[in-house]
Amino acid sequence: MPRYERKHVQDLDILAREIGNPMSINEIKNKTNHFYGSADYKNIHTSIHEMAESELIRIEKIGKSSIAVLNFDNSLLIDSLAQVELIKKVRFLEGRKDWQILVLQIIGYLKDMPAISSIITVRPEKHAKLNRLELFILLRDTQSSPSKDIEKTMYLLQRVHNIHIDYLLISEESFENFIRYDDANPIKEIMYDKIVLFSPQAFWLMIKNILDKGMKIQVDEKPISLTKISDQDIVFNLARFGYKEMGTKVIQSRAIGIEYVVTAILVKKDNIRRLEAIPIILAKNNEKVNYSLLVFLASKFKVIQQLYNILKVLNELKPTKEVQQIMKEISNAMVQKVKTDQNAIELSLKDMEKKMRLYNVIE
Repeated sequence: MPRYERKHVQDLDILAREIGNPMSINEIKNKTNHFYGSADYKNIHTSIHEMAESELIRIEKIGKSSIAVLNFDNSLLIDSLAQVELIKKVRFLEGRKDWQILVLQIIGYLKDMPAISSIITVRPEKHAKLNRLELFILLRDTQSSPSKDIEKTMYLLQRVHNIHIDYLLISEESFENFIRYDDANPIKEIMYDKIVLFSPQAFWLMIKNILDKGMKIQVDEKPISLTKISDQDIVFNLARFGYKEMGTKVIQSRAIGIEYVVTAILVKKDNIRRLEAIPIILAKNNEKVNYSLLVFLASKFKVIQQLYNILKVLNELKPTKEVQQIMKEISNAMVQKVKTDQNAIELSLKDMEKKMRLYNVIE
C-alpha cells in the first residue's frame, strides 16, 4: 500500500466493518479499542482527515457531529480495502503454521474454479480457538456451481488437518438480497468480523455494486444465539411466516430470517408442535427460503438428521424441485458424514397432512 494508506489500515477496517452505520471519530475510537486493543483519539482524528483529503472517505455532518463514510466513488478504495483484507489475513495466519498450510491448500484447490468469486472466513479468531473454520464461498452464478468438487475438497482437508469446516455456497445475488433484508440472518453478520481469504477485490467490488444500486447494507454486530431466541421471538416470527400458534398471543418482536427460525426450533427440540410448524412455514414461503443456507445451519448445529426427517414429510405432502434437490444433496453428501441425531423425531405423515390442510397449505 502507499505510505499514506498503510497508516490508515485500522480506520479503514473499522469503517468497513460498520459499512451500513456511519460513525463519528469517537465511535471509531471505541471500535478500534475493541478490535485492536488501543486507540488514540488525536491519531484517529488526524488519520480520518488525511483519508478525507485523499478522498478515500467523506466526512459528513449529522447535526453537530462529523461522521466518516467510505467513498466508493474513489476507484482506489476497492484496492485499499482489498489490501486491508490481505493485511488482516497475514496477521491472523502469523504464528499459525498449520492454518497457513490449510488456507493455502483451500485457495490452491478452489482458485481455478471459474464460478467462485471470493472466499470469506467468518469470526476467524473465535473459530480458530475451537479448531473450526467457517467459510462463505461466493459464486458468480449457481448454474455452474462446482458443489461436488468443493465437497470432496473440504472433506479431504478436514481429514488431513483434523479440523471441522462448515461452508456455504451462496450466489452473489443471494448475498445481495440477504445483506439488505431487515430481518436477522447469518449473511448480515459476515461484515462485522470476517477476512476475505481469496479475491478481496471481487468481494468489495460486489459491495460497491450493491451500494451503487441505492441499496442500504444492513450489518449485525452480534451473531444470534439460537438457543437464546425467546418463545416470544419464535411465536412472532412463526406468525410472520404464516403459522399462528393456537392459544398464543403474538407480540411485536425482532424480525428473524426463516432459516434462523427453523434452525432454532430444531436446536431447541422442546416442542413437537413447533417441529410441526416447520413444514408449514417452509411450504408457505418456498420462494423466500434459501435451502442451502438452511442446510448449512442445520449441519453447523448438528440437527441435519432432524431437518431431513421434516423435509421428507414436506416432500410427501407438497413436493417442490427445491426440496427434492436439497434432500438429494443431504442424503448423498451430509447425512452419512454427520453423527446421527439420536433425538431426531419422525413426524406423523397423517397428522401433518391434517395440519397442513388446516393452514391452507394443501387442499
